[in-house]
Amino acid sequence: MMPLKDLLNSAIKRARVSTQVTASQVISSANEALSRVLAPARLQDARALSYKDNILTFEVKHAATGQFLSENEDRLLRFIKEHLPDASIRTVRYRIVHRFRRSDL
Repeated sequence: MMPLKDLLNSAIKRARVSTQVTASQVISSANEALSRVLAPARLQDARALSYKDNILTFEVKHAATGQFLSENEDRLLRFIKEHLPDASIRTVRYRIVHRFRRSDL
């Protein structure tokens, strides 16, 4: 009998959705990393937006938040790598937005 983990990995590969699953896992881990790096009062100022072609993009509400995250990028990436050792993040981008789109929350 195969372990459930192996069955899920096999099903994901057969459905050809591994890229989307990986992106979802990276975004989820990145958002958790934000909660470790940002002060509790600033958690609403940033979120992971996308992961595509090894590029992780964050939305930030203020340039200062983007600058702070850029300065702490190694902490963010280290946290993600600890949870997703196979994830490959080549570039991290920060997009300044006035507010997050409600439908994306």
